[in-house]
Amino acid sequence: MEITNPDQSSAQAFADQFPDLVHQTGAATYNYLFGPDRVLFNAYMTASWTEPKNLFSHSETSIVADRSTLLGIELGYGGSDWYKFHSSGGGVIGKLFEAGALTEENLVALGERSNLISYMNPHIPDHAYYITALSVAASARGTGLGAKLLTNAIDRARADGYKELHLDVFSDNPAVKFYQSMGLTCMSETVAPIPCREHNIPMEMRMVIGL
Repeated sequence: MEITNPDQSSAQAFADQFPDLVHQTGAATYNYLFGPDRVLFNAYMTASWTEPKNLFSHSETSIVADRSTLLGIELGYGGSDWYKFHSSGGGVIGKLFEAGALTEENLVALGERSNLISYMNPHIPDHAYYITALSVAASARGTGLGAKLLTNAIDRARADGYKELHLDVFSDNPAVKFYQSMGLTCMSETVAPIPCREHNIPMEMRMVIGL
């Protein structure tokens, strides 16, 4: 199946499917940040996906779709863009706040948890391409789609002049073995005491491949 980059119109068509694919890449973190009922998470991801140029935007995502079904995503960007998008992410949160989708209490709590969870992610250098989410729908697993998306990201990052590709994955995620089979190596293992020991978030592994 063909890997494409969705435009605004096609992104809107997949807006209700995108949150599920992102959530399965790090459910423990997202539940900690947004709450296990996923109401705020879904609202945030949908709003981000349909806007250009942010951490979870369609404009930064490669997809594989079968007509109206989103089968897989690879969401990534350069290290400097990650920090730029992260610092501007409050814009989406601000719109949700103005729309009444979250309260002032929710907003404060989200900021506090975001700060604590940030200690789990090592620095992303400017020379690295960083994958925030690589995810395949349950119906498409075992088809080689994940390898195709990752290979496409590696080839694209190399062509764009990046020297490394980075991603973070929980230590208990079966995808660790997949990434190892694709040539990535774990370069750091991170535990943040409050999220990990008090809220049972697994250790984070930063995996890297040279380009």
